[in-house]
Amino acid sequence: MLLRNFLRLGIRTRLLSASLIGLFGLLALGAVAADSIRRQMIDDRITMVRNLTELAHTVIARQYARQTAGEIDEATAKRNAIESLRTMRWANGEYFFIDDFDAHSVLLPIRPEFEGKDVSDLADSSGTRFVLAQRDLALNGGGVIRYEFTKPGVGTAAEKLSHVRPFDPWRWFVATGIYLDDVDREVRTVLLQTMGFGAIVALVTWLLSRAVARSIGRPLGRLTEAIDRLTRRDFDFDIPERDRRDEIGDIARAIDLLRTTRRDFEALQEASRLERETALAFQRESAARFEKTARLVSMGEMATSLAHELNQPLAAVANYCNGSVRRLEAGSDDRAGLLAAMRKAAGEAARASRIVARLRRFLRRSDPSLEPQRLSEILDEAASMAAGDLRRRGHSIVIDAPDDLPAVRADRVLIGQVLFNLLRNGIEAMEGRDPERRRLVMAARAEAGQVEVTVTDFGTGIGDGDRDRIFQPFYTSKPEGLGVGLNICRSIVEFHGGRLWASDNPEGGAVFHFTLSIA
Repeated sequence: MLLRNFLRLGIRTRLLSASLIGLFGLLALGAVAADSIRRQMIDDRITMVRNLTELAHTVIARQYARQTAGEIDEATAKRNAIESLRTMRWANGEYFFIDDFDAHSVLLPIRPEFEGKDVSDLADSSGTRFVLAQRDLALNGGGVIRYEFTKPGVGTAAEKLSHVRPFDPWRWFVATGIYLDDVDREVRTVLLQTMGFGAIVALVTWLLSRAVARSIGRPLGRLTEAIDRLTRRDFDFDIPERDRRDEIGDIARAIDLLRTTRRDFEALQEASRLERETALAFQRESAARFEKTARLVSMGEMATSLAHELNQPLAAVANYCNGSVRRLEAGSDDRAGLLAAMRKAAGEAARASRIVARLRRFLRRSDPSLEPQRLSEILDEAASMAAGDLRRRGHSIVIDAPDDLPAVRADRVLIGQVLFNLLRNGIEAMEGRDPERRRLVMAARAEAGQVEVTVTDFGTGIGDGDRDRIFQPFYTSKPEGLGVGLNICRSIVEFHGGRLWASDNPEGGAVFHFTLSIA
């Protein structure tokens, strides 16, 4: 998360932030190094005081050896040892001191007034009786002990670390130590020197980071402004930083190439716009002609069936009128019978008028209008238009559409033309088949925000080589076909935002599917 937020910052901010992080890291490293140096120095001092304590122990042992050899007595041997150690100093005036196992001071160069006295009650600021603690440590073989004691030349107590070594023949223990504030002072000196050097390095790093940030941030800002102008299609300006010989210059030259290319492309686009509009207009005009041709072809195919459909109501009108005329000529006064005949004649005339109106709607050319339509009514109209041909050829049709089918967004005439063309293809595909297989099924189902319409026949089906070609313009498998029907049907469906495709009928034949959007 922090890394993602950091990467969202500007390059200049990131560089300066990296410098600050490096500076803080250097400070943290200095603190860790100081602690490590202090521990190491203390370890070194402990080793040193241990060695010095061994040296003092050797001085005492040498005098004890002279005593045992009979060269001097015990008092002289002790006095020689004490005086030899009294004047010995090392480091920052550090000294040796001796106490006996009864907690009496034997040698204390910085506080000679304590020598020969009981110092068991001496305690540091924490209340620890450090002489007794040293005595107990000596009785256990010796070692290192930490406590507070007055520092020479200062007069105040400071934390001290001493090494104690027992000398059993005289019941003494000898020790020397270091004051830890001396170690801390040396550590501070090293740390200050290191931090001074680090501060110089940090300052140089900061200045270099600022210089690099400015050399990158400002040019990138100008290039970003140039890109913004390009997105607004403003090409009449010079790209900055193109003369640089680093990565910024490479980016600037790439943007300049993009500007030139985009400017030429825009000019080419503008030059070809009229050509595209002209081509689109020609395509629309061609599509309109194809649609009109398809209508005329469909009308020609419907001619025989329509003549038969019109012949029945017109013949009935003639029969009713002729019968009424003969009855009037015979002097009949059956007013009710004549009225019934005239009403039947009027009904048959209205039937013929509806057939003609249906033909006019089918052939009428108007601009497409996508409006909410009841698909069941369009299915019924398409079935009615094909009914005459179906009866003449001995075919049947089944409409399978639920009553609650939602309205679709469609042009009624265009979708009616699609359905009629698919029905005509199905009728022709079943020509010559057994009577029980001469059946068409129109179905509609709503799913996923659209309605899928299917027209199923039980004819000869679609060959494998024809499946991808039947929707191509001017391709037909009919001896007298034009090859425009299915292509126009697909164009109409795609104009409605749907798609048209074909599949095999598992029972033999073909299934044509198309989709329409729900209104």
